[in-house]
Amino acid sequence: MRACLKTKTILSPALCAVLSFPLIASVSQAELRESSVGPLEYIGGYPTAESAQKLYDELDLQRAVEAYLWALPMASYGAMAEAKQKLGVGDHAVTVVDKSAESQQLILTANQDTIYMSGTFDLSKGPMVVDIPAGLLGTMNNIWQQPLVDLGGPFSPEQNKGGRFLILPPNYDGPMPAIAYHVVKSDSNTVIYYLRAIPQSEDDLPRLKKLVRSFKQYRLSEAQNPPEMTFISMTGKKADFLTNEGFEYFEALSRYINANPPRPQDMAMLGLLETLGIAHGREFNPDKRMKRILTEAAKKGRAMAEVIAWHPRVPEADLHPYKGSPWKKIFISEDPTFHTPDYLAIDQRTRYGFEAIGTSKSMTVAAPGQGSQYVGVYQDNKGNWLTGDHTFTIRLPKDIPAANFWSLSVYDNHSRSLIQNEQGRATAGTVHGAVPNEDGSVDLYYGPICPEGVPEANWIQTKPGVGFFVYLRLYGPLESFFDKTWRPGDPKLVK
Repeated sequence: MRACLKTKTILSPALCAVLSFPLIASVSQAELRESSVGPLEYIGGYPTAESAQKLYDELDLQRAVEAYLWALPMASYGAMAEAKQKLGVGDHAVTVVDKSAESQQLILTANQDTIYMSGTFDLSKGPMVVDIPAGLLGTMNNIWQQPLVDLGGPFSPEQNKGGRFLILPPNYDGPMPAIAYHVVKSDSNTVIYYLRAIPQSEDDLPRLKKLVRSFKQYRLSEAQNPPEMTFISMTGKKADFLTNEGFEYFEALSRYINANPPRPQDMAMLGLLETLGIAHGREFNPDKRMKRILTEAAKKGRAMAEVIAWHPRVPEADLHPYKGSPWKKIFISEDPTFHTPDYLAIDQRTRYGFEAIGTSKSMTVAAPGQGSQYVGVYQDNKGNWLTGDHTFTIRLPKDIPAANFWSLSVYDNHSRSLIQNEQGRATAGTVHGAVPNEDGSVDLYYGPICPEGVPEANWIQTKPGVGFFVYLRLYGPLESFFDKTWRPGDPKLVK
């Protein structure tokens, strides 16, 4: 028995060595695999350190590009809030655009028809009160550009009669005032709102300038003795309210993530950002490798946002309000937060966040005679992109369905802001004195030189080499717009 056991003891290591030799040899063999990021080396099924780093670089780049697209609404509104703060906007100060938007002020798809007033709150310092006079129309959004409340119009709690709103910070559990307010609960500390005073002609502007200056805002703690308001005029000033580009996009995004509490619906994407070094309560301190990746991701993200905006993968019937026409809906979603019962419509959210700014319930619901509606056009009736190298014309048939006024505004497709030209105007319409034809229709022209015989009020100067798009705005849209018995003409090339 001892001999047998001894034999087994002696033979087992030898037998083990013989049996395991082929396995060890195969495990130590290097294996190369082809991939979209180049050859990857494995040893025994394990990626080498070099291959692992190559894959992590690709993973971080992919995550950063997706984060760029997902975060566009926050990045856009955060940049606007910071730009306003640099202008002096704060607890008791707002900006006022007395002469409507000006072309040197870079802001997504602003209009040149109305007087604008806009402000931003930092609710981390406590609740805010706003006292809105009757006759103003607008919206209040969280930093994600989701509507907190409509201001004025058919969906506002004050029903366009004016009222006092109490804006509460996220998860507020402090004292509440005894008097009645329209209470608005925010899920972000950063809040942006804008209000428009809507004229029917230029004669209304002096009255509306006074109206917007009757607006008030202050901290709830100051309600007994509110400080005087400061109205910062934007007339003649340059400003850049656009989203940061390049690596600065992610630097800014870190600030906005830190300034606002995480929300349950954002956890998955916030988890992706955390792997890139961006997280609530954490300093953003990327190394050279991560800076390089994020810089590249911002360039790719911008390019992909352009594709999603200009070549949207949306069913034709959902995108185009008029069959066979290049006119497109600007806001496609039936929900202003871009949620469906089953998912977040991420591409529609990206498309809107890249091209425009601000949302409200009234943008998704038909309310004839109230609010405003928009459609946009980017190509002519032959499918050619609108560029300043050529002259195009758009005919609006008679009985334009606008109870208040209508306009057509031109935007540079790079900045998505009002086109800058020697003419100093990017809008034609009611307020700007567009001249109708004898039958009530209106012909508008877009080109580098005003065509002979065309009233200058019906022409917008474009720039050779610069692509542009056009928004049709209808204030107080009528039933014929919603039932499509009236439709705008398609852009046509003027030869």
